[in-house]
Amino acid sequence: MLDKMSNSIMFAVIGFGGFLGIGEKYHTIPWSSLDYEPQRGGYVVPFSRAQLEAAPVYDISDLTRDDGQKARDESYDYYKVPRYWI
Repeated sequence: MLDKMSNSIMFAVIGFGGFLGIGEKYHTIPWSSLDYEPQRGGYVVPFSRAQLEAAPVYDISDLTRDDGQKARDESYDYYKVPRYWI
């Protein structure tokens, strides 16, 4: 999800559950907390499974409402990641 005002990446969105895209819920992960690992060919998160499972959950309308700012704020607060916009 992009921040329209700064062109910064606010957060990554990871989808869980549902079937064929129906009923899927989304977790937001602060972009600055992700690390790219070439040997894995992708990004990894420094959070435990328990942290991810207990994280705030959203649907698409939540992520697009208010340009995603509420989801962004909740994600950064939950994971205790420094805010890039302050």
